[in-house]
Amino acid sequence: MTFTQRLWRYMIGIAIGTMLAFFFFGSRSCTKWLPNPQVRQFLGESGLMGDERTRCLMQCGAVTMADLRALLEEGDIQYGASDVRNDQGTGKFYRIEEDERAAEFVVTDTTTLVRALQLPEAPPSCDCP
Repeated sequence: MTFTQRLWRYMIGIAIGTMLAFFFFGSRSCTKWLPNPQVRQFLGESGLMGDERTRCLMQCGAVTMADLRALLEEGDIQYGASDVRNDQGTGKFYRIEEDERAAEFVVTDTTTLVRALQLPEAPPSCDCP
């Protein structure tokens, strides 16, 4: 058997295997098992609650709970700035950034606490610490 015959049979095998994989798996995605979707689901399951500054910003209208949800779902998780092993004793937290917004999502027993919220600009009527 020559090299071209082997190459041709190999390519036919790859094509048949690809078609079978698409037939059996269809449009299902395997990305749900990657770390980012797992962390997002884990943080969003128990509900979000803001710290004092976040609640103050919510009361004056600078941010809403939908904004925090959007940040959680669409932002980039910064693992380097997060403390996922709780080395500092401050609680396990993930830092999530999107454009100019950022926040730390702290894992607690019952909820997820949003702290260190950074906004590009807060309304002048807000006098939050």
